[in-house]
Amino acid sequence: MEAVRKALQAYNIKGAVDKIALFGSGHINDTYLIEAGKEEYLLQKLNQNVFQYPERIENNLRALLEKESDLFVKHYQTSANTYHHHNDNGIWRLTNFVSAGYAPQTANKLHEVAEAAKGYGRFTTFADGLDKEKFTETIPKFHNLAWRLEQLNDAIKDDLANRSKSAKNLINTTNDFRWISEKLRTLFSEGLPTRVCHNDTKLDNCLLAKLESTFCNIIDLDTLGPGSVLYDFGDLMRTTLSPTAENELDESKIEIRSDYLAALQDGFSSTCNSVLAPLEKENLLFGGLYMTYIMAVRFLTDYLNGDAYYKISFENENFVRARNQLRLLELMSGL
Repeated sequence: MEAVRKALQAYNIKGAVDKIALFGSGHINDTYLIEAGKEEYLLQKLNQNVFQYPERIENNLRALLEKESDLFVKHYQTSANTYHHHNDNGIWRLTNFVSAGYAPQTANKLHEVAEAAKGYGRFTTFADGLDKEKFTETIPKFHNLAWRLEQLNDAIKDDLANRSKSAKNLINTTNDFRWISEKLRTLFSEGLPTRVCHNDTKLDNCLLAKLESTFCNIIDLDTLGPGSVLYDFGDLMRTTLSPTAENELDESKIEIRSDYLAALQDGFSSTCNSVLAPLEKENLLFGGLYMTYIMAVRFLTDYLNGDAYYKISFENENFVRARNQLRLLELMSGL
């Protein structure tokens, strides 16, 4: 924990550090709960294998927090007036710890999903007033489906793990949905706005109040940057409409819960409908297809490449993930 103590020195927090403990179940960054004096903080170490342009994260965060809002937890600055501290052990940032809040881990409570949708809608309204020219993609081409499909084409052709035969049906199904990429391109050509988006709207990137389960804060801002509201609403659909996990072994359990979809639509529109363009409102549900398809493509690509990117906990897990996303996509197509 010496590296953690050294990083904390850059933020000049008051009081002696009484406790340092690993916190949360995130798969990207390392997070530590810090107790110092009577205050609690979260210190994160940025995963530079995933985020290779940390200066973009710093610049985006600075542009975001120029405009005060209670949407976000407090981010502390170093003595050099930066939000991130660079040293020999990595890149760090410090925020306050919201002890009265929690991040839902599963989408099994309708009220929680509705509150998260309201929160992301509030974020959309807030971000509508930002200068999008100040923001840059922190992971280049993160939601670029055309590029993801090129990667899939290469994976099929190279067949590095000798798996294309076993994945033939998945490849065929994936090919049937390639029209999704062209439709988004058409929407942009018709005037679909580019916005400042969160770009990773999982349920657990919202903090809810422990007592009332009402929205508190948007967290995990590393992917913040240019995008489409279809990405943010679409990923909410992808991750909350079915009660199943991404790696569910029983495909028959995957379903679309209509009451959860209604909660998403009502909650989201109640807090951002006034800033959305007609083309965005008309195509929110297409966002679900787009984000589900791009994840199916990414999981299938990784399976064909021998599980080079996503961690797996059992054999063929990326195959199962891709299959499940494609099944969810088929169900969404009927909405």
